[in-house]
Amino acid sequence: MAIPQFQRKILNWYKKHKRDLPWRKTSDPYKILVSELMLQQTQISRVLPKYKLFLNEFPNIKVLAQASDRKLLKIWEGLGYWKRALFLRETARKILKEYKGKFPQDAKILQKLPGIGPYTARALLCFAFKKKEAFLDTNIRRVYLHFFFPKRKKVSDREILFIAQKALWKKDPRVWHWALFDYGAVVLKDKNINRKSLHYQKQSPFEGSLRYFRTKAVRFLLSQEKISHKSLEIFLQKEIKNKKKPYTLKDIVASLLKDKLIKKSKEYYFI
Repeated sequence: MAIPQFQRKILNWYKKHKRDLPWRKTSDPYKILVSELMLQQTQISRVLPKYKLFLNEFPNIKVLAQASDRKLLKIWEGLGYWKRALFLRETARKILKEYKGKFPQDAKILQKLPGIGPYTARALLCFAFKKKEAFLDTNIRRVYLHFFFPKRKKVSDREILFIAQKALWKKDPRVWHWALFDYGAVVLKDKNINRKSLHYQKQSPFEGSLRYFRTKAVRFLLSQEKISHKSLEIFLQKEIKNKKKPYTLKDIVASLLKDKLIKKSKEYYFI
């Protein structure tokens, strides 16, 4: 398909079907970063109420930088991938300390901040600063694979990005990427197109995974100020037995301590 024809198709569809999302109504890099980290591997329907709640509690990087672990994780509860919340706070602290509260406008610098990879850095630059550089996520990749690689398998992101940069609608890169997001998420949602990507990895089920037991442990700890070693051990061993999984208490606790999601004293675990 020719690039101009592709652009018209995507943009004409978007005019009629675009989604009304709160993070599309701001160019504040902090608010956009919050949305991007929340949306990583998490459905929009779960993010929407949490996004509003999070910004009410932590309206700017100064407030977030001072947040306690307990309050931060309480607000984040329900989104999963708990470490993202700590990454977000650590990034806020670094921006305050190292960049005087202003977000860098360079992708390489942004990628050095906690929790920010190539996609998030470029999405932030696009949506906050209107930078004209193409980037890929699951939905955008799906669109390019569908239109430009219909009969190919094992297509690399490098090949896709070559086309994506050519196809970029430079008049408004924000609208262009929103349109790609929505087309991929709505029109192409159930077509399993991303299997054609060289980088495709099927997401493992949450139920019974290490993430599942970590979430159970964090929620249990958030329900009380502190929990004895024995109480957590009994709780987790019951969960492990119910799911018939090979994980041990030691595996789960070690993982949580490593990611600094929980703390340990002589007698208690706490957040």
